[in-house]
Amino acid sequence: MITRFRVQNYKCLRDVTLDLTPIHVLIGPNDSGKTSILEAIAALCRSVDHKLSDAFLGPWEGRELVWHGEPEAEVCFIVSCGSAPNVPAYRLPCRFEATDRDVRNARESISLHEESHLLAIPADPTKTALQWASMDQQTEDKWRVAAESVVESISGVHLCRWYPKLLAVPAALEPERPFQIEPYGFGLGRCLDDILSHDHREFTSLEDEFRGIFKQVKAIRLKTVRAYSAPVDDPEQVPLLQRSPGKGIEFVFGGNPQPVNAAQASDGMLLTLAFLTVLHLPQPPRVLLIEEPENGVHPKRLQEVMRILRGLVKEHSQTQVILTTHSPYLLDLFEPEEVTLCKREDDGSISVHRLSESEAVRQQLDIFNLGEIWSAEGDERLARDCESKGEPKS
Repeated sequence: MITRFRVQNYKCLRDVTLDLTPIHVLIGPNDSGKTSILEAIAALCRSVDHKLSDAFLGPWEGRELVWHGEPEAEVCFIVSCGSAPNVPAYRLPCRFEATDRDVRNARESISLHEESHLLAIPADPTKTALQWASMDQQTEDKWRVAAESVVESISGVHLCRWYPKLLAVPAALEPERPFQIEPYGFGLGRCLDDILSHDHREFTSLEDEFRGIFKQVKAIRLKTVRAYSAPVDDPEQVPLLQRSPGKGIEFVFGGNPQPVNAAQASDGMLLTLAFLTVLHLPQPPRVLLIEEPENGVHPKRLQEVMRILRGLVKEHSQTQVILTTHSPYLLDLFEPEEVTLCKREDDGSISVHRLSESEAVRQQLDIFNLGEIWSAEGDERLARDCESKGEPKS
């Protein structure tokens, strides 16, 4: 598990340090850096098994992702993984070239206690040496074990910016890429079919949980239809779809003999089904990043979504969930130590504040829910309250 994440010079994140829990939520107004933090964590995690240029998602080129485009600045990630006392810290500095999608490894390192170890310079400077170091039997045991711990904690990331309409789109079968839902939501039908083919009992369990939430649904059916295929692991995340045979989702409702196509179902149903699908994967992601899960979901249904996510973390202790929200209803379902408030400073940089450091939160929590305190106090006042207790800005 990632226990501490620090990022420097990435977009608006001049120098930000987060202490993370197994399930953690970022709050704050629009343009306060929440999405940038998720993207930074995703980039670090993807760097384990992608070229650095592909680890950074979305359309960009040159030094557009670097703080103020500064020519000498390096984007740097520092992550601590595992539990005390032997917590390795991994440092990955990235050098962005002036043009194109070109990122170079500026010499990564691992620290353990007071010692630091530079990893071997990779033969290809557009990649990292971390995973190689974790497997290299020639590396001193303590550094190899430390590298293994970092790889285990950050590999297998899934960033969820699910659009319900894309969750509903039939997806072409891709046996070489099982259990894949794209970050924007495409591929849900295919992923469900993979679960059904892999373990029918697991699919039945998923279906039973879904029917327990949406009691009017009697069954989930997967139908072979004209579907779509998408580019494989497209780092720019532009959903270009092409026609191909595949699987679509249908719902059978009580009292209605005609199945209902997923495209006609509610956004909340599709999003809940997608979260349940991740819960029932044979190997859930190590790091699950979710942007605003409340979108399209009724406030009362958010309790079910959080039950699913907490169940995922409980059943798969190696999985960590980090999400953003604007919903006080969702925040009610968290403890103060699981919440970080993001705030934009006058110079455009982002500061972060743990709500467990707020005296106002501690004084009111016995009377009000956390979402009520957030709504009443406001972002600025809570941030000032945390700062007044001596908490560092980032």
